[in-house]
Amino acid sequence: ASQAQAKFTELSEHVEEHQKKKKVLAAAILYNNVNENSFRADGDMEVIALTTGTKVLGGEYLSADGKAVNDSHAEIQIRRCVIRFLYGQLKAFRDKRCSVLELKDGKYKLKNEFTLHLYINTAPCGDARIFSPKQEGDQAQVIDGDNHPNRINRGQLRTKIESGEGTIPILSPNEALLTWDGILAGQRLRTMSCSDKLCRSNVLGVQGTLLSHFMTPVYYSSIIVGRLFSHSHLSRAIYRRLQVEGVESQLPHGYKVNVPLLLPVSVAEPRSVSKASGFCFNWTYGDTAPEATRTVDGKINDNHATQSRICKNSLYKLFLAEYKKVKGSDEFDGKLYSEAKNAAKEYTAAKMLVMDQFKKLGYGCWVKKPIEQNMFTVKL
Repeated sequence: ASQAQAKFTELSEHVEEHQKKKKVLAAAILYNNVNENSFRADGDMEVIALTTGTKVLGGEYLSADGKAVNDSHAEIQIRRCVIRFLYGQLKAFRDKRCSVLELKDGKYKLKNEFTLHLYINTAPCGDARIFSPKQEGDQAQVIDGDNHPNRINRGQLRTKIESGEGTIPILSPNEALLTWDGILAGQRLRTMSCSDKLCRSNVLGVQGTLLSHFMTPVYYSSIIVGRLFSHSHLSRAIYRRLQVEGVESQLPHGYKVNVPLLLPVSVAEPRSVSKASGFCFNWTYGDTAPEATRTVDGKINDNHATQSRICKNSLYKLFLAEYKKVKGSDEFDGKLYSEAKNAAKEYTAAKMLVMDQFKKLGYGCWVKKPIEQNMFTVKL
């Protein structure tokens, strides 16, 4: 936590004053258990990515070319920054430079001496935050400290709402259907909560769909939370919802229901009642400066509405370039982003299992963005 705050202070010097305001801060930290052959020589712990942000895209700014960041919540942006970091480490491996990756059985993986950790200065929105800290008090720190474990809202899938803060439950399957023309006509854009997205990536891995073409799943070894930490609620939100008999045995080889260590900070930041900023920023190890984006349209805060380096379009370009070098093939050149994702068979199978389990267990249906969002191509 202290390293994340120190890195935020350092990076804040490179952004304008009005862009420094933050309610949620997230950081990805890489720990070297051996401290030999590290990608960096000085120290065994390094902040490799840092993000701020609490808002989502406005419906009128839906992008058909993947150039807008849909979800600007810090703990979601951080995964996209980790993906950029992993692409950089793939390049370092190919160039025979120091890398945190190794090649095993035809796929890249994180070396055993490295572990990845997530810090968030407050509990992720959604299921992990649906409790009254004043009522539960110190019991919230205990694994079985939920005073009302059988309440119907426990474990429910929830969504963030356009132009608002907080989350709402998905009450019927019809609410999970979003259409492009419906949103442009005024249907409220809904985005899955951070608790739900973290739960999903806790099974599928933080590397995402495209990198799974040539990487095994990468998981957080621990999640450290500042304000509103409750082990009972956080563990349910992140992994206990899917810790049911038969789930893990159905997952493709290499995938699992990960059980990260959940830890509080010694001193949490005080509750902020200020209005959330309309800006956020992201930074990944190797970047010379953080990138500031507007949350309303998911674009860089400049006069040209430039695409962010963590948007779908940018990450697809990284994938295509790397795929050619790793696989020696250009099979996805000219193909839709959605086609490249669907071609990751094992990842897609694991994803469908997770979605089916949420529904089967009565937690609700996953809200998906209109399919048109992923029907774009890029040119290198």
